[in-house]
Amino acid sequence: LYSTEPRAHTQRCLTLALRMLHALTGLLRPDQAQTVLKIGVSAGPFASGIIGLQSPRYSIFGDTVNTASRMASTSVQCSAQDPFVQISPSAHALLGQSSLTPDWVPRELVVAARLEAVQVKGKGAMGTFCLTKR
Repeated sequence: LYSTEPRAHTQRCLTLALRMLHALTGLLRPDQAQTVLKIGVSAGPFASGIIGLQSPRYSIFGDTVNTASRMASTSVQCSAQDPFVQISPSAHALLGQSSLTPDWVPRELVVAARLEAVQVKGKGAMGTFCLTKR
């Protein structure tokens, strides 16, 4: 399943994100509140490697990773009831489609342009997209 094609990686990341959101549908926390998962996806270069001597760990880092993290932490719902995945402009551009609904997205889901710019720490105002239910 490995591919060097960036569009394929973006599609796989978004498919995984959607499956994670679907798996949490109806899952309640111990206090009976709905479980909320915030997911952000970005695309671009990053570095990876094993860091640390005492407790070595594999890690990825770079501006792309930071942007994806900011997509998750600054996410607000596209609509009051539906969870979604917030996508950076670079990830959206890799989908390679002029329409906002790529052909691989399941019919019940749609990519919608955000109407307002999101304030992203370290980046300022950023126009983002969200993948959510119709």
